[in-house]
Amino acid sequence: MIRHIPVRLSFVSFLIMALNLMVIAPCRVVAQEKQVRVGFLGVRFEGLPEKVRDKIQNDFLAMLEIEPAFKVQTPSDIRKSLGAERVDRLLNGLDPDSLLYLCSDLGIDHLYAAKIENQSKDSSKIILVGSFNRYDRLTGATYSYSMLKYYNDFPEELRTIKEQFILTVIPRQESILTKWPFFVVAGLAVVGIFILILSRTGGGEVGDRPVEPTPT
Repeated sequence: MIRHIPVRLSFVSFLIMALNLMVIAPCRVVAQEKQVRVGFLGVRFEGLPEKVRDKIQNDFLAMLEIEPAFKVQTPSDIRKSLGAERVDRLLNGLDPDSLLYLCSDLGIDHLYAAKIENQSKDSSKIILVGSFNRYDRLTGATYSYSMLKYYNDFPEELRTIKEQFILTVIPRQESILTKWPFFVVAGLAVVGIFILILSRTGGGEVGDRPVEPTPT
């Protein structure tokens, strides 16, 4: 004997399934995304106190490591791989061809490096002059951002560098990947409402109804 299932229960099941899709599907999309491989060679400093040098380099590194789309090779990682002497030579020269070749050598998509010096003649002030550079392995292109700021205004430079040199290499998800779970939810909701309407016009249950006897 076939048991009749209340339509309201069926509708609730549809909604539960839809909510599960909303949670699970976006997670799978994020998990399947390919991370961008980046490296931070470090910063070549001139005329800056050690405390300031450490703060600037750590701020640059934090901008990269905070991005979940990035798989980062830190200056320490690269020094262990290449040796401190070779890294120092590369930072001193910042030769684009050498650093683009280094991208392939390290197996990364983008390499970041910077050079900054203090050009203030006033010992109580620090004027940062230099450049922040990005080397792109796939395109062979080099991008450079020139900076000229008082050290107190350095956070402004960090925001600009992040917008122009970091966020621009993070691939955007295809819009359909972020929207299709909601289309599924909408479709299931429509189906559920349709079944609910049918149930109200047909007795409230889904299943075989008894056949009435034919008048004689």
